[in-house]
Amino acid sequence: MPQEIEITDNQVRLAEKHLLPQGKSFDEERINFIKDLSTHDLHAVPGSGKTTALLAKLIALEQHLPFADRSGVLVISHTNAAVDEIKQKIGHICPRLFAYPNFIGTIQGFVDAFLAVPYYKSVYRRRPVRIDDEIYDENHFPDYKLSAYLNNRSDGKKLLYKYRLGKDGKLTLALENKPFVFPETSSTYQKILAIKKGLRESGFLCFDDAYILAQEYLEKFPGIINILRKRFGFVFIDEMQDMDKHQYDLLETLFGNAAEVAYQRIGDKNQAIFNSESEMLDIWEERNVKELNGSHRLHPATACIVESLALSPITVVGNKTNPDGSVVDIKPVMLVYENNTASEVISCFSDEIKRLVDVGKIKLASDNVHRAVAWTAAKPGDKANMIKLNHYYSSFSRDHIKLKINYPCLEAYLYFHQEDAGKLASIRKSVLNGILRVLRLEEIVNPETGRSFTKRSLVDWIKEQHDDFYRDFKLQLYQITALNVEQKKKEALNAFVKLATEVVSKLGKTIKKSKAFIAEKYLPVAFAADPEQKNNCFVKNGIHIEVATVHAVKGQTHTSTLYMESFYQINVGGKGQYESSRVADQLQGISLAATEHEYIKQSLKMTYVGFSRATHLLGFAIHKSRYDKFYAGKPNLDRWKIIKVNQS
Repeated sequence: MPQEIEITDNQVRLAEKHLLPQGKSFDEERINFIKDLSTHDLHAVPGSGKTTALLAKLIALEQHLPFADRSGVLVISHTNAAVDEIKQKIGHICPRLFAYPNFIGTIQGFVDAFLAVPYYKSVYRRRPVRIDDEIYDENHFPDYKLSAYLNNRSDGKKLLYKYRLGKDGKLTLALENKPFVFPETSSTYQKILAIKKGLRESGFLCFDDAYILAQEYLEKFPGIINILRKRFGFVFIDEMQDMDKHQYDLLETLFGNAAEVAYQRIGDKNQAIFNSESEMLDIWEERNVKELNGSHRLHPATACIVESLALSPITVVGNKTNPDGSVVDIKPVMLVYENNTASEVISCFSDEIKRLVDVGKIKLASDNVHRAVAWTAAKPGDKANMIKLNHYYSSFSRDHIKLKINYPCLEAYLYFHQEDAGKLASIRKSVLNGILRVLRLEEIVNPETGRSFTKRSLVDWIKEQHDDFYRDFKLQLYQITALNVEQKKKEALNAFVKLATEVVSKLGKTIKKSKAFIAEKYLPVAFAADPEQKNNCFVKNGIHIEVATVHAVKGQTHTSTLYMESFYQINVGGKGQYESSRVADQLQGISLAATEHEYIKQSLKMTYVGFSRATHLLGFAIHKSRYDKFYAGKPNLDRWKIIKVNQS
């Protein structure tokens, strides 16, 4: 760790100038964190501005670059969106921070760049073609006999796609070190093993492969640990609670208890809803814990409810105020519905928002965000009495939750893109992804490299090899984009197919293997008859309420949030199958018993995340049967305004 570095008051004030509204300053709680360059863990409540405080620390460290010992700063977050936010907010302020020897990126990007790719190159003498789960799955080509066998098994897809080539050269289930279900001598085992080896050798890796290779690298060449510790004197992990166990363990191997590294892990254990293998509460061994307790998002009436849901106890102080400095005074609402009124819950919530707008407690501003969320959405096979997200909003579609690289047909690429100010660029990107999918299905690679095309390499290749076609290519891309914006989907699709066919032709091929992909029709089931009710959005009173899962809104800030109970797993300890009943004791001030079932803990984490999104209005939808049993007449019910949901 670079010695004798001290963050000064002037550097804090410089960060305030760039990061905070005019006239605002960091409070003592945040200044103490910004100035602290020791190894420690920071536990921060929702809306505490922890990422802003981290950015302030980075702005201050920029003033000390380059460090005398030539080390750098490593900043790791969990998602590309979080990394993009860092670059957007301070990239222009801290140019040295985004150059060698520093690294700011995702945990996957870090593992790829510093461990998996270098080791792969040392073994195979070339770079991997792609590290991506979707494209990895796409390149599985079982023979007819194996394909027919797997198609007749309920776990066929799992056997083919979820097993990995372990560091011992054997098949293992993901990163769990669970052996294959069939003996190594079986034909099925040998065929799938051959597919995995072929993928590895041809350079198509999944994300798990990167960690398998990284671990093998560290075991064979442990000296790389000291090299990375000398490279990075300051290591900051944002959203630590979202790391999986294998990511946590890898970071600990590299930087845990390293005297020469200032290692700071920043997050909120109570928001660990992405960890599938085990609980971050159990994984995260704390070191020199500091806290940020003040929330600029939550007002007092919401903060006390959120605090009661914290699995890892922490004080939550609601500091949210109105623009005039007054305290936000809005009581959370409990919406009590019955079997025949579940579909009216969101409408009822919209009416309450409108009432608050009319009395001046919520501004009807264009930048206000309103969400209705639930833990689970319906799946095939669900029973009719399992209340889930679709009971509240029947046209909900998971397809709109997350943009992907691959979709089931070419036409789908015209529907999935970012709905923002950069819509044209986003549609163009999606169209290029569709063309790349056609090329991969046709098994067409870049003739110059022997690898699959990327968007950039395809455009560059066309420009260099077919300059006469390049201008027309760009024009057709624009025309497809413009037609799509104008909702002329049929014309856009025809132009899309034409362009994809021409690109394939320029590469000396014709459309064969991708015919079905191109011909298949996309049925946008999420688009309701009312054009305003599309993209999982409910509209009433001029108020747009987007409908989503809790996972989809984690990290977001809303003006109002409606949390709708949903069926999840089995009846646990007499506390039912809904989080509303499972967290009832904690909402009434009863501490969680250490022996409580795992589903109780998961329910607490899910409600903690969902309840902590809103700056103004929090809503909680509960069926009358559970309200009567677990809430009516119980302590702390006066924290809520009770509204009965009626049929419209």
